Amino acid sequence: MNNSGYTVKSSKFEFFLFSQKIVKGLWKMGRNRIKGVLILLLGIIISVFFFLMIQPTSSIRVSFVDQNNAKLRVKGKVYHSKRYWPLRSSKLEKEVPGYKMAEKKIFFKKENRRIVVRFMPKNYRQEISNFDKANYIAATFQPMKVSPKGGYQSDPYNTARTYSGDKTGQDTLRLLYSNDGKSWKRLHISSPRLNIRDPSIIKVKKYWYIVYTKGLLRTKNFKKWDKISWPHSSMFVNHFEWAPEFFKDKHNRIHVIMAGRSVKTNNFQLYISDFDQEKGKIKNNWKLLSGKDFPSNMIDGNLTYYNGHYVLFYKNEDVSKNKMTIATSDNYLGPYVSHALNIDLRKYAGAEGIEAVLNGNQTRLYFDPYKFNKNGQSIYNGVHYAEWSEKNKWSNIKEIKAPFIVRHFGILQK
Repeated sequence: MNNSGYTVKSSKFEFFLFSQKIVKGLWKMGRNRIKGVLILLLGIIISVFFFLMIQPTSSIRVSFVDQNNAKLRVKGKVYHSKRYWPLRSSKLEKEVPGYKMAEKKIFFKKENRRIVVRFMPKNYRQEISNFDKANYIAATFQPMKVSPKGGYQSDPYNTARTYSGDKTGQDTLRLLYSNDGKSWKRLHISSPRLNIRDPSIIKVKKYWYIVYTKGLLRTKNFKKWDKISWPHSSMFVNHFEWAPEFFKDKHNRIHVIMAGRSVKTNNFQLYISDFDQEKGKIKNNWKLLSGKDFPSNMIDGNLTYYNGHYVLFYKNEDVSKNKMTIATSDNYLGPYVSHALNIDLRKYAGAEGIEAVLNGNQTRLYFDPYKFNKNGQSIYNGVHYAEWSEKNKWSNIKEIKAPFIVRHFGILQK
């Protein structure tokens, strides 16, 4: 009897069993090896964790700046942790809402250290779109040497307007936007690393221009800034050219109004220069405004062409009270006729930086009120406004809503 067929089948079956044993053995070995690798990894992780836990604590003092190295916070902040642990970006971003960290991960090291961390706008495109669509936009500044205290911020540099741009960080540009002119949002940008005070803003073609106390800038995107030359005029005591503002005349031509300290009288008066819209420069052809009852010293001029007349607001420095003044003329150079506004400032000693929004029958005035602390320093708690009512009197003053203490700002109404 031939058993060859059975023998072949038996051999195949035995080979299958043998192969199965080999596979099971390999699987068992692999499984044990995987377990070994996992146990090893777990051991390493536990070892690293305990190594980190037993490390002494170190510190990092962080200075918060934007991508142009302009300050985002008045003071830095100190963080403490075990050496080699990461400093979480969420912790840092909490201190500068609207920005995200532009740096790589930061770790605590053996030594205590000071670092500068750069941040970039978190929602740049959306904010720029909101800014462009807003009914009102404003340029302002934020003092970056003294932190607010009790809702007020002192301003030790309020007369230090002789900025050359070499020393930076005292006052930083901020931009705002609003649809009602009462509640304002901050435009999170990278500001120019310059001292900027009392700014005014306007758009000419593709450029946004910022004119400020002794300076002129332009930008297309609020990231990169061009500083434009503005030569000193021999008409004024050097560097005493304060709070310039853009305005448009009845022919829609752009000019700049400014308070300058005359070399002849040593007094502050208001002057106007033309603005070259093609070259984007101040022409420096300053002309003195005239008025029958102008004071010897006047600053912070704000000028609007409205209902066929030029309406001027300014601060009268010759009087101790009711400094805010209105004047009107048929010509932007005057002669003007002036009247004190008699706005009740309540607890404040005075106000400056007047800005007017004239719309239909509505008149709203913004100003920067101040009082004095026990050391005699001027302290501020933000821009306020008053409105002319139907009863022919000024409303009670109210503070604008904003994410920081807003100082003397220039408004552009669209």
